[in-house]
Amino acid sequence: MMHDACPRPNKVGIVLNPCSGAMRRALSKFRLLARNVPGATVLEATTRQEIAHAVLHFQLRESDLLVILGGDGTLQAAISILLSREPSSLPTVLVIPGGTTNMSAIDLGARLSAEKALTSLSAWLAGNAATPKVVSRAALRVDDPLYQGPRFGMFFGIGAVVNGVRYYHRELRPKRVPGALGPSLAFGRMLLCALHHLPHDPFPALPARLGTHRGVWEGDWLVVFATTLNRLLAGSRPYWGTEQQPIHLTAIAHRPRRLALILPFLLWGRAFWMIKEQDGYFSHNFTRMDLGGADEYVLDGEIFAAQGTITLAATDPIRFMTF
Repeated sequence: MMHDACPRPNKVGIVLNPCSGAMRRALSKFRLLARNVPGATVLEATTRQEIAHAVLHFQLRESDLLVILGGDGTLQAAISILLSREPSSLPTVLVIPGGTTNMSAIDLGARLSAEKALTSLSAWLAGNAATPKVVSRAALRVDDPLYQGPRFGMFFGIGAVVNGVRYYHRELRPKRVPGALGPSLAFGRMLLCALHHLPHDPFPALPARLGTHRGVWEGDWLVVFATTLNRLLAGSRPYWGTEQQPIHLTAIAHRPRRLALILPFLLWGRAFWMIKEQDGYFSHNFTRMDLGGADEYVLDGEIFAAQGTITLAATDPIRFMTF
């Protein structure tokens, strides 16, 4: 019998988002699977307020398990309320990929479908299966003067990232493009637009000031993003900083040199000797950054207005579980 390195929880709370991609397509099946998880309390929640209410209702502690059955947005809302209220005694968070985009779940180690993950969870809690994968990972804390209190997430972006997310919500999501295809198409369109000098530039220059422990960079940017994830959409890994810090930062200047040549290497984490800061590319790892000049940003797929200086910082590691 395999050694169970992760003790079984005292309490299990499941947040099921019925409007998430995979859940919506087979809701009755997932409701049944969730209700059959031994000893679990199941609450359905869709909005940020509903998700926060569900998480608080469970009153989970370090020895307990919070199961998130949804996509990136559901996870972001759940960890936000956890880190805002009881950051020193968080439960383990089991992430089950049930959304349209599941970038965080996949990067954290999820390999099974939502249906198989729920079945495996029931078997593990009943003592009939090996322990799931456990990984500790920091989240991003975003302090924005427009918002009272911090926001938390796993991926932050400004510039072209905002345009890509807005295009997805405006053009692709209403057409019910299945699964992760919609966000991937939006991502591909963003890259193609960036490669071509179009008469009406869809990605105007974004003047911004970035400050980390490595220095200050001020200029016009095409895109700036920061994340605690190791891989993004389609398994891309577009950062190459060498510092032993939890947040990856990549910034690309507006109209950078040799973008068509460099982009494939940048996306897949190859040939970093080709990527030069003087050509308009840089990447560093950090624990805190001040960013000034952006009037909006993306946090885990949701667009927020901004004003003044935004501060990004790493949280203490969260204990995540996946199947």
